[in-house]
Amino acid sequence: MRDSERTYVDLIFRASKKYASWDPEVRYSLFFDSATNFFDKIPVKVGDYGRITQGRRQLLFFWRRQQKGVFLKEGNIFEDGKAGEHKIPRPVEHGHEASEGETWVVSENAEQVDVSAAVGGVTPALAQCKIKGAFKFSSGRGAMLVMENDTMAAVDPPGALRRLLEDPSMRDFVIVSEVHSCSSYARLLTAQGGTTVALGLSVEPPVSGVASASANGTWVRNISTGNFRAQVNKNGHRKFYPLFRLVSLTEKATSTGLRGSEDDDVSPPLPEAEPPWLAKQEKNG
Repeated sequence: MRDSERTYVDLIFRASKKYASWDPEVRYSLFFDSATNFFDKIPVKVGDYGRITQGRRQLLFFWRRQQKGVFLKEGNIFEDGKAGEHKIPRPVEHGHEASEGETWVVSENAEQVDVSAAVGGVTPALAQCKIKGAFKFSSGRGAMLVMENDTMAAVDPPGALRRLLEDPSMRDFVIVSEVHSCSSYARLLTAQGGTTVALGLSVEPPVSGVASASANGTWVRNISTGNFRAQVNKNGHRKFYPLFRLVSLTEKATSTGLRGSEDDDVSPPLPEAEPPWLAKQEKNG
């Protein structure tokens, strides 16, 4: 995982407890194909399970160093029968009927400010944006993710996955419990702290009288520095996947009594699977 990507993932995880995708239009995890000895990029779906790489060397058909913090899929509980065996309900989609609205996720060092004050007349186009927001980032780099028309597919209740993760065969595995999808997104990693960022989506309406025409949108911002990426699906289809949640059953969770009893109707929530570098930092204090 590259330094910029790791920083972005780390900042968004600390703020949301979810993993951010560096390339949301790709929507992939890595899957090792034993027939070809290569890793393939494949879609991330609710119910995928696997492991998070720790950055150690691994013997495949040659020695290679794994990228640290990458989710390696090994299967899907709804496709291989594991969900049925443990009576785990199929994913529920939330927000799929909504056609408007947006979700903002920003790093913990961000403070929301007035857009007009942030722009200061430098980027007048922001004033006409359908969606817009501005944040001031304090010390250190900052991260911002905005999703338009997003929906979330999730296992509900999420604690139902505990029954599967308590199976000895699932030791050290993580499971995708939620996946966000949206029709448009923008993500930004600032180059430095002390930056005020204004971001907006400028939309041109469809051509009048043309049935097949769709609105065209462009994400605009008031700065040119930092690592920025944005996409718009002109047909309004939710084709981008910027955010997902990984859950696990850790030794800490087991030892602190979070397992629940056999008489409970609802299992307690599962802890989020942390990026390996974050867990190491917490261990070292």
